[in-house]
Amino acid sequence: MNAEGCHESSLAELALADEELGSAESLLQARFERVSLTRSYFAVFHAARARLYASGFEPRSHAGVHHLFNLHFVKTERFEPGASRLLARLQKYREEADYSNAFVVDPDGAREELEAARAFVETVRGQMKSRPGRPRSQ
Repeated sequence: MNAEGCHESSLAELALADEELGSAESLLQARFERVSLTRSYFAVFHAARARLYASGFEPRSHAGVHHLFNLHFVKTERFEPGASRLLARLQKYREEADYSNAFVVDPDGAREELEAARAFVETVRGQMKSRPGRPRSQ
């Protein structure tokens, strides 16, 4: 993908992250905590992809997003290690929420994870705004 494609993809991913945050909020208000938690994961996932695309990286899978994000943003201290833990924790919760009949989420826990996801998305947005111009190609 060329630099223009990476830039457009990063903006599209950030829009998806915002959509997922809105969905998570609506689901939480409707008392669907389990499903809200899955949407919080996807908000963080899409924001991480946005940040990767903005820097010219092209992740091809969920595992690729985790790996590239950790390698290029956490290990280089552009993000705190807590960002990596958030992504991993929410992915685990999403998988359990989708595949385990016994997975239970309390409203306060779902709200905390949603707020953590919202903060992550805003951090990504801030980093992308502070680095104007086209992403580098790889």
